[in-house]
Amino acid sequence: MNNSFNDNPGLNNENSYTIIKIIVLLIGLQISRIVIKQITFLFLTYNEFNDILVSIIIMLLLTLFIIHKSKKENIKLDIFSYMKSKESKVYYSIVTGGILLLIFTSPSISTNLSIEVFLPVLYIAVMTPIYEEIIFRSYIWNVLEKENINEIKVYFLTTILFSIYHIGYIDKVIMTNGFNHMVLIMFIKCSLMLSYGLFIGFFRYKIKNSYSCILVHSFINIFGR
Repeated sequence: MNNSFNDNPGLNNENSYTIIKIIVLLIGLQISRIVIKQITFLFLTYNEFNDILVSIIIMLLLTLFIIHKSKKENIKLDIFSYMKSKESKVYYSIVTGGILLLIFTSPSISTNLSIEVFLPVLYIAVMTPIYEEIIFRSYIWNVLEKENINEIKVYFLTTILFSIYHIGYIDKVIMTNGFNHMVLIMFIKCSLMLSYGLFIGFFRYKIKNSYSCILVHSFINIFGR
């Protein structure tokens, strides 16, 4: 197996083409998210609750699209890989239970368990981690590995793409803060996502499944709300 970009120029060209296709996919996902949301709010009153509800639905649909795309392209997602032993199942069950406990015992939910309070937590701590980890540490990770790219390079490539991808959330920044300090805000956001991506991706690199990344991502988002 050839694990280098430079050993074979033909493979290098194929790798570059694959990365370009991935970038186009990511741009398409963000544009789709923004366009669907804008069209939806032509017919639905805009408020924070509806914004979160629509975002969850859009992320769910795009997640299903990625799963369908992976099956069509015969790309394994490795969500639950290396979880076949009884010990690993017990371990992941305990960690999942711990994450759920953190969600339901968070101050906002424990003091006021209403749909208006629960939905933002569901969006931040459940839907967003599932959506982004299936894209990056499942689909994109395995697409790059299928191109015989060394796994450590895959780790750094997905981390960089993960960071840059968050520029696509500029619509949320504009709606929240307007155009004031937009460049600075996006720079800080992408820098944070780069560090988050390095941390989350390390679990994918070491543990070899993306479910662990979903759990870590969820944990970070719970405390980063």
